Amino acid sequence: MTSEHSLYLSLGYCLFMLALALILKKFPPRKINHFYGYRTRRSMLTEHTWVAANTYSTRLMIKISLWSFVIALVTYFIYPEFTLWTTLIANTLLLFVIIFKTENYLKKHFDDSGNPK
Repeated sequence: MTSEHSLYLSLGYCLFMLALALILKKFPPRKINHFYGYRTRRSMLTEHTWVAANTYSTRLMIKISLWSFVIALVTYFIYPEFTLWTTLIANTLLLFVIIFKTENYLKKHFDDSGNPK
């Protein structure tokens, strides 16, 4: 695979992640479910935690998706042969950042029963 193909795949992946985030923003999950939205034990405790977790994680996902474009482009100009792998690894790590930050947000704003602090 050429460096240009790696760049196109990387940017396509970033665009896909951004599209998912924008879909979640435009059509947030209305009720707690096991199929759509930010789903963890803590986020599914109450409607309040569900809405807060989905709103917060969607905002983070949009920001991180935009940064992913920067990562892909910078990597292409520094190490073009590693663009795709760097983008995939960075995005995977950034998805863990979304989970970590969202769970901390929920811990800070809700008690263990899901009631606002």
